[in-house]
Amino acid sequence: MASYRSDDTANQIKARLTMDEVARHYGFEPNRAGFMRCPFHQGDHTASLKIYAGDRGWHCFGCNSGGSVIDFVMRLYDINFRQAVLRLDLDFGLGLSQAPQRSRAEQSAILEARRRKAERRAVFEREYHEKTVEHRYWWEVLKYFAPTKEDAAAGFIHPLYAEALRRQPYLEYWLEENLGKGVIT
Repeated sequence: MASYRSDDTANQIKARLTMDEVARHYGFEPNRAGFMRCPFHQGDHTASLKIYAGDRGWHCFGCNSGGSVIDFVMRLYDINFRQAVLRLDLDFGLGLSQAPQRSRAEQSAILEARRRKAERRAVFEREYHEKTVEHRYWWEVLKYFAPTKEDAAAGFIHPLYAEALRRQPYLEYWLEENLGKGVIT
């Protein structure tokens, strides 16, 4: 167990780390205005969490949460104040505690792994969105190009309808298999 006075360490962490640095370190990408999606509440389709410059912390306009970099880590990992202080100290290699620090190479490897994970997640989300759009398109084709009784009697099936019959089962299978797989480990 590291021995240090957490109040002094907390003040030093708040002085040394900006909320933008902490958010990016833990895999979040605030936009140029300092907004990002809030990880603390469901249904955040727009960026509702504002990151303020310097040591002013953060505030979410969706769930009305906010605080310092320490409060962010406490909420993000569901840990107490002391654990959050220690985690920030170790993750950023500040050397404020007597606990062992990560080397630059280890920190770089961790950041690179997080970057690769975020890229894989973005690729998956883009693919999932494309499949849902295509599924909706073929669903509409099935609805509007269904053969009438006269067409069926004449043996005519619209080519788009035939293609929709071919694509729909594959898309439904793919979407069902990948539902909820947005977070790739």
